[in-house]
Amino acid sequence: MQDIKNYFCPHPECKHYGLRGSGNLVKAGTYTLKATGEKKQMLKCMVCGMRFSETQNDLFAGYHYGKQTIQSIIVSVAGGNSIRATAKKLGLSKDRVGSVVLKAWAYTDIMLLSLLHSLHLKEDQLDDFWLFVQKNIRRKSKNNN
Repeated sequence: MQDIKNYFCPHPECKHYGLRGSGNLVKAGTYTLKATGEKKQMLKCMVCGMRFSETQNDLFAGYHYGKQTIQSIIVSVAGGNSIRATAKKLGLSKDRVGSVVLKAWAYTDIMLLSLLHSLHLKEDQLDDFWLFVQKNIRRKSKNNN
């Protein structure tokens, strides 16, 4: 298991939802995966009382695809391919590919929320930062060509 500071409460109604390292989580037992015998840590949010597995905050939790397949899905869609084209290219179900993309988007949203809180930024400040980064990426790309 990673350091407990790398996890966050996954309950959307909790005031610590999406916030890493806020001190609200404690270890709350373990369980064993039947298929592999691997032990997994349970965590508990001391604010809302929700218990959850260490894999709950993992983008890959609950999917039967390996990390490589999920990465291929995200790279394909990020590269401009449609969900249908990605599914066909990788030989996967269109619905499953769509599910992976939606989960990745939700995860990105949680990471943005965490960044806003941990750096004490307002949304418009983060927008300005993102525009600055994009501008410099384009400039650097143009200079390298």
